[in-house]
Amino acid sequence: MRDGELKHQESKSPVEELMETSMSELQAYLQTLDQKSDILRHLPMAAYVVQADGIVIWYNARAAELWGREPAIGDTDERFCGAHTLYHADGSHMAHCDTPVALALSTGASVHEQEVIIGRPDGSRVPVSVHIDPIRNPKDGQIIGVVNFFNDLTERKRQEAEREHLLQQAETRSAQLQEAREELETKVEQRTIAVRNLSSRLMRAQDLERRRIARELHDSIGQYLGALGMSLTQLEMATGSKFPETLTECRRLLDGCVNETRTLSHLLHPPLLDEVGFASAATNYVQEFARRSGIEIDISVDLPNRLQADTEILLFRVLQESLTNIHRHSGSSRAKIRAGIEGEEVRLEIRDYGQGIPQEVLESFKTSGNGAGVGLAGIRERLREVDGQLDLSSSADGTVLRVSLLVT
Repeated sequence: MRDGELKHQESKSPVEELMETSMSELQAYLQTLDQKSDILRHLPMAAYVVQADGIVIWYNARAAELWGREPAIGDTDERFCGAHTLYHADGSHMAHCDTPVALALSTGASVHEQEVIIGRPDGSRVPVSVHIDPIRNPKDGQIIGVVNFFNDLTERKRQEAEREHLLQQAETRSAQLQEAREELETKVEQRTIAVRNLSSRLMRAQDLERRRIARELHDSIGQYLGALGMSLTQLEMATGSKFPETLTECRRLLDGCVNETRTLSHLLHPPLLDEVGFASAATNYVQEFARRSGIEIDISVDLPNRLQADTEILLFRVLQESLTNIHRHSGSSRAKIRAGIEGEEVRLEIRDYGQGIPQEVLESFKTSGNGAGVGLAGIRERLREVDGQLDLSSSADGTVLRVSLLVT
C-alpha cells in the first residue's frame, strides 16, 4: 500500500499539487474568516468567497438575503457568484464568466465600487456595489481565490432618484418662474412703452393746445381788447373832463389786460417760434423774462439754420422750464444760457449760480426720475422720445442743465 500510495502520489500533476496547496491555504483563510463570522453576521455588508476555479465555498447570511436564495456550497454550477442572474448597471445581461469576480481571478486586480444588478429567482432586482480583492498564497503569491464584499444600493438609488426628481421639479419650477418673469418683464416693458407713447401724445397735445390758446388770446381776445380801447378813446373824447378819474382807471385796467394777455400768449406759444425759429424766440423770451424777474441773464445762441419744428419746440420748453425753476427755487440773481451745434448734435446749456439741488433729490431723479418735480420729468420724457440726452449736475455753486439731441 505504501508503494501504491507513493506511486499514486508520484503520478499527481503539478496543477493538482498546486490546487491542493491552494485549497489548504484557502481553507486556512476561511478558518480565520469563520472566527470573524460573528462580527460579519452583524454587519450590513454581504460577503462570499470563491476558490481559484470560481466555485463558491463560503457566504454569509446577508449575501443569501440579497441573492434571494441559498446556493449549495461547492456546487460547480454556481461558479463565480451565488446570484440567480446578473446584469450590468445599464440593465443588460451579464454572464457569470464575465462577472467582476471572474475578472479578478483572471487578472489578479482588485475591483472596488463597481455596480452590478442581482436578479433574484422571484424576478426582483437589487443594485449592489462590489468590492473584490484576490486571496494569494503567502508562499508564492499565487491567486487561490477572491473575497467579494457587496453593499445594497437600493436605498441610495431611491434617494438619488428622489433627488433627481426634486431637481427636475426645481428646474421645471425655475423655468416656469423664469418664463413668468420674462412675461412680466415683457408686460412691464409694453406698459412702459405705452405710458411713454401716451406721455408723448399728451405733450404734443399740450403743445398744440398751447398754440391754439395763444392764437385765441392774440386773435380773439386781443381784438376785443383793441375794440374796447377804441371805444374807451371815443368815450374820453365825448365826455371830456366829466369823469377823468374813472376813465383814467379804465384806461389803466385795459392796458394791464392787454399786457397780461400778450404776455400769457407769448408764454404759451411765442409767435416768433413759428415765424423765425428758436434763436429769435429764445432771445426775445429771455429778455422779457429777465425784465419781469429781475434775473440777469447772459444768452448766446449760435444756430446758423432753422431746426425742425418739433426740435425747436422741445428746446424752447426746456428753456422755459429751466428759467422757471431758476426763478422759483435757486435763489440765483444771474444765469447763463448757451446753445449751438456740435458735430451732429444741437446742445443747450443753462447754468445758474444759486443754492443748488440737494444731492439726495438729484440722485433720486437720476436713478428713478422722481423727486425733482414734474417739469424736469417732462423734459426727460421729451428727450427720451427723440433719443436725446439730459445731464443735470448741481453743487453749492449752482446747477447746470445740459441737453443734446441729433440734428435731423
